[in-house]
Amino acid sequence: MQLSSRHPPPTRAFSLLLAALSFTAEADGGGDENAHLSDLPVVLTATRLAQAPADAPGAVTVIDRAMIRASGARNIHELFRLVPGFQVGMHSGNQPLVAYHGLSDDAPRRLLVQVDGRSVYSPYLIAGVEWNQIGVDIDDIERIEVFRGSNSAAYGSNAFLGVANIVTRSPSETLGTTVRYRAGSDGINDIGVRIGQQIGDVAWRLRASRNYDRGFIDVNDWRKSEIATLNVDWRASRDSTLEAQAGWTNSDEGLGKEDNLTDPERAGRISTNFGLLRWRHAPAPGEETTLSYYHQEEDGRDAYKLTVPVSPSSSGLPVALSIPFNFDYNFKAVRDDLEIQRITGLMPSLRAVLGAGLRVDRITAPIRFNTAESSRNAVNHAFGTLEWRASPRWLFNVGAMIENNSLTGTSLAPRASVNFRLTDNQTLRLSVNRSNRNPTAFEQKSSMIFTNSAAFATPRGTVAAGTPISQTFRPAPNLQAERITTYELGYLAELRPVATTFDVRLFLERARDLIEIGSERSTVGLLPRNNTHYFANSGRADIHGLEAAATWRPSTGTWLTLQHTELRINGPTLSPAEAAHSPSEWVQYSAPRHSSTVFGAWEFLPRWQFSLAKHWIGSMTWYQDSAHRAFMYRQLDVRLAYRLPPTLARGEIALTARNIDGADQTYANGTSLWGNQVFGSLSLEL
Repeated sequence: MQLSSRHPPPTRAFSLLLAALSFTAEADGGGDENAHLSDLPVVLTATRLAQAPADAPGAVTVIDRAMIRASGARNIHELFRLVPGFQVGMHSGNQPLVAYHGLSDDAPRRLLVQVDGRSVYSPYLIAGVEWNQIGVDIDDIERIEVFRGSNSAAYGSNAFLGVANIVTRSPSETLGTTVRYRAGSDGINDIGVRIGQQIGDVAWRLRASRNYDRGFIDVNDWRKSEIATLNVDWRASRDSTLEAQAGWTNSDEGLGKEDNLTDPERAGRISTNFGLLRWRHAPAPGEETTLSYYHQEEDGRDAYKLTVPVSPSSSGLPVALSIPFNFDYNFKAVRDDLEIQRITGLMPSLRAVLGAGLRVDRITAPIRFNTAESSRNAVNHAFGTLEWRASPRWLFNVGAMIENNSLTGTSLAPRASVNFRLTDNQTLRLSVNRSNRNPTAFEQKSSMIFTNSAAFATPRGTVAAGTPISQTFRPAPNLQAERITTYELGYLAELRPVATTFDVRLFLERARDLIEIGSERSTVGLLPRNNTHYFANSGRADIHGLEAAATWRPSTGTWLTLQHTELRINGPTLSPAEAAHSPSEWVQYSAPRHSSTVFGAWEFLPRWQFSLAKHWIGSMTWYQDSAHRAFMYRQLDVRLAYRLPPTLARGEIALTARNIDGADQTYANGTSLWGNQVFGSLSLEL
């Protein structure tokens, strides 16, 4: 099978801009390095050290607060359309899909997402991130740092293909009262309130918000998301601070399908509670000790009763049966995480970060694990990074994490990189690292055996309640961690005289022991199945390509970004018999070969801003089969905003139109139609 690789023509304009940037870079060589570094942005996610982007051991994309606002996004997952190499789709109106470099089905789980260092990766069931349960309002985000590439050396096994760190605004920067209201098509009705105060050495922020929409047309996928958070910063002394966060999120969602015998239309709910404490002690510049602890609980509610008709061909009996079931997908997951980290300068040219931590996850989900007992997973880890500036031109970085997981044992994730400054504004980077992804509890321990909720009669006699009827998933106790080795060559030009940056990443990622879903015949239960699922380390992929981004930004509110990704995935060679029972056949199509984005904003008059984002996305399939193929599509988003004059009120009014160039299928052909949206918003600072 061959998916379409056609691509529309922004590539030529992009190439012309790159050529112009290269010429400017050559013309702008020289200058004082200290002056060059004095006002560069700082990123924190690459190594846990504060670094200029040119010193990071990998490519980092930063989406700042001005870009977030100009994008018109209502939901955090939408922002990843602005990052090279990412795929963003919608399984339904309330189930977003976010992946980097493919290898993802309808439950992406190879990207680590953090909020202020608190992992929101949920290694409980099958998905990696519950995007509706992140626990932060989009208006409270200061920036999102995305490390594009594997980074288990700094963040552990879940950072398999990349890391996204969502950094929220300090409470001291959000003082006063702000209200927000949005309304528009598809039933959009969002409201939010934020209150912040400074009391002596303590700054606090309280946020409450609710987002609602009806989802896709003719699909039961409505969503109501509620958030309440409290952030407190206490400056305990000159060199010590205490940070506290607490939050509650709740998502009520439409689930199921019309006229489906076992998955009917219904409402479900997921609630999350979390609390975080973090103490920082910084006695001198470049010296800092951090101790953090967080507790998190997720509670899922999805239970319903049905009587399912079974035909003679399915049961092997001469008559049709009606079997009563109690489908109880409720679950509860609890996480405790403790970590200590020390940043120190060993000498003027040598910095280090060292740390260790432990995490315990417990999940209770009887229907998924065929037991009322909790499944427990403990992870202990220790990590370290050394950064050595050998000369003004050469920078070396080495790091590693050793991790012990109660599901798979001990693993080591090393990384090494070298950055060479060609000129004061151009840097070459070469890096190699090994990362892992441990299986989720569901991947290794799932045992879904459905039993009847009440007795029923058959020609062979009465079947007592609680009798195994059918098995859909069986355990895979020998499942091991996935492995990936990444080789990267990067180039970064920061051309301050023309307010332009140019970032290129060439990469080769060799993934082995990928966990895939297989099918087999099972004789468990009264109704044997030919498609009982299990997980196995049967996949492999070689991912290679190029990501390029160029940004011209003469002011905070005006910019133009062009980015393009060329991506190829080579999977294993399978015989026809192997391909019939393995998703590996589809791994090469699990990301588009071509994708491009133009994102810009223009303050064309005082207080007025117009912004635009145009995406060209090639065809792909979500690593399952041809039924989940998404054809090539385009998406155009525009926004017009006006900042109110202080004499009237402090705030902004805006009109946003999303996907206005036509409805698209981002997950599967023929279902989940992502149409256009138009909504207005009003934000007032009281």
